[in-house]
Amino acid sequence: MSSELEQQVVAVMACCLSVDESKLLPQARLVDELYADSMELLDMVLLLNDEFGIEIGVDDIVDIKTVAHVCQVVERQLAGRLAQSPLGSACGSAASSA
Repeated sequence: MSSELEQQVVAVMACCLSVDESKLLPQARLVDELYADSMELLDMVLLLNDEFGIEIGVDDIVDIKTVAHVCQVVERQLAGRLAQSPLGSACGSAASSA
């Protein structure tokens, strides 16, 4: 994951969870260590969706446990969005035929 993307995700998380960015280490557990409640997690997912133009589902919140996992989910969603775009498909087929 690019450090720029990770920084953007952490900034959104810090805002939603009212936590200093320095506490958002990759291994930090959202509920157990950062004391995030369900409303904060929902707000975080909705803001991440808006900020990055992705679609993390509300049902996916249950599987998100750590800061690193949030970053991975965002990265995976962005990669999926690129693969589904016409440009992403064209680039993928051009790369595979080369």
